[in-house]
Amino acid sequence: MFSRHYEKVIIGCCFLSIFVNVGLASTAFSVHQPYIVAIPGVGDTGGSLVLSARTLTSLLIMLVVDRYYRLLDVRRGVFVAALCTAAGFTAYSFAFNLPSFLAGAVLLGLGYGLGGMVSVTYLVNRWFSNGIGTVVGFVSMGSGLASIIMPLVVVRVIEAFSLSVAFRVEALVALALGVLVFALLRNRPSDMGLKPYEGKPGKTRTRKATQVGTVSKGEHAVLLVAMVCVGVFSCCGMTYMSVLATSSGFDTVFAATLVSIAGATLTGAKFVCGELFDHLGAPRASAVMFALAMVGFTLCCFAGLGNPVIMVCGALFVGMGLSLGTVGISVWSLDLSNPATREREVKNFQVAYASGGFIANTLPGIVKDLVGTYVVSYAAMVAVTAVAAIIVLRFYRKYVKNV
Repeated sequence: MFSRHYEKVIIGCCFLSIFVNVGLASTAFSVHQPYIVAIPGVGDTGGSLVLSARTLTSLLIMLVVDRYYRLLDVRRGVFVAALCTAAGFTAYSFAFNLPSFLAGAVLLGLGYGLGGMVSVTYLVNRWFSNGIGTVVGFVSMGSGLASIIMPLVVVRVIEAFSLSVAFRVEALVALALGVLVFALLRNRPSDMGLKPYEGKPGKTRTRKATQVGTVSKGEHAVLLVAMVCVGVFSCCGMTYMSVLATSSGFDTVFAATLVSIAGATLTGAKFVCGELFDHLGAPRASAVMFALAMVGFTLCCFAGLGNPVIMVCGALFVGMGLSLGTVGISVWSLDLSNPATREREVKNFQVAYASGGFIANTLPGIVKDLVGTYVVSYAAMVAVTAVAAIIVLRFYRKYVKNV
């Protein structure tokens, strides 16, 4: 009886894997940023370099992630990723200067790149024959849950003990959850004598996307540019929210609360976004979420006013729009590819997304040192989000038919 419903276990494993390798390593990590940039010899530019080292590592490793999973398959692959994440936090706990923080960032980048949405997209595509948007939306909530829980926990551990102790706690969490996922995860339904889950009668979702035209290499490159843009605003949106707040005069507790608010909203928005993709189709759902992100980034541009209500509203809308960084990327990569190239396209979309993350994590600290504020970077996010929306919606209108 238990094995017949093993798709639920797979959902749980995917959820926990994203909690560890995306949530701990990236989404919730921004709460550490004010403490890291305050370390002598690190500063704002050094803080950006730490984030950039993580995203550059994840970007480079994603270039071969399809081969990595062909070699290890998903079960062993995500376990190794969790070990890298745990090792990264352990390295951070002993870090005392910029080079030592960069070493920890490289390990976290390995965990993120190997154990992120690529592995989850593979698993969901294997284990589910429909309703994929909803499933992806739910499992990607793992990173949102991390951004709700971890900022408040981390700040309190830091204030009560130290930054090093907080990093060690996160290392233990990553290791424990990694072992649990390894014990329960199975690569394919056939490993359990099952077939891909089709859903309950009367509740199946039949939305499918089929290409109705030939996509040129140039058009495909433009589409990948949109994925880069999504990576830019998704990574910058929460990563720099706490330091945007503190540099605008808010205290660290309020800054951590903003990250938690955005994370809580992001958690629910991912599930809602998945439902919208399945029921409304990708074009309409994408348009809604792009619009919400633009509103959020616009509100963040008014951080200098010192109005906490504006910042809370900005965090809410940013959290909603950032669901495209997980749900949108995964669904687009499945919608806009054919079975023969699907695994490669999933990787390509994630590589483009990671490239955007690298850009986002590199520039804001440098811009802050040059112009004295993070607001300029958030203003740029409004424009970047608009560019991504135009490209994605145009592509669906021209090349894809939802049936």
